[in-house]
Amino acid sequence: MIQANGVTFISPAEAAQRLGVTPRRVYSLVRENRLRAERIGGRLLIDRDGVEARIAGASTAGRPFSPRRAWALLLLAASDNPPGLDPSTMSKLRRLLRERDLWSMRARFADRAERGGFRAHSSDLPRIEADPDVVRTGARNAAAAGLGLVASDAPLELYLDRKTADRLVARFRLRPNARPNVILRVVPDEVRGWLQEPIAPRTAIALDLAEDRDPRSQQIARGVLSRP
Repeated sequence: MIQANGVTFISPAEAAQRLGVTPRRVYSLVRENRLRAERIGGRLLIDRDGVEARIAGASTAGRPFSPRRAWALLLLAASDNPPGLDPSTMSKLRRLLRERDLWSMRARFADRAERGGFRAHSSDLPRIEADPDVVRTGARNAAAAGLGLVASDAPLELYLDRKTADRLVARFRLRPNARPNVILRVVPDEVRGWLQEPIAPRTAIALDLAEDRDPRSQQIARGVLSRP
């Protein structure tokens, strides 16, 4: 166990033991950006809080929702109707929302987007944020969504399609980083077409806040995602 910059790190072997998986699976989770990790002294170490959050989420997890189903639920919960869904599917999703709140199902939304953390030059952040093909999310945009959290120094988080992500990575020379100032959340083209506003729905932003280690972010997320 190692402390660095206020974060506690553990070895991949210990992470695997806590999660009940193989070390190989831990490395896969790191590559998929589902576990935070950092190289310290030449060793890859795992953020202990991320492991604990994954363990806690497992107690409420069923099968992960597909991106399409996850976003349909998020939009319906935000009083928005995603286009292209047949009446039977809509009825099933509405019934699920009547029976369960989003907070209790939050672990099942893990596949709503493919998450990647990057470092950008600080002077490029305004231009990345202003790109017309992105949808802003995360703590940085929580206040604009009426969530009562001001975090202008938080990483820039964006929902976008694969083509836009590749373009931004190339144009601004974004590099993967364990301590990112840009987080790209890639969604399928169909889902991107559902997101018509420059800022993500409150439900999606709240899910992003629920992944934050900050207790206030998690408290706000729970308030939004729990059943009234």
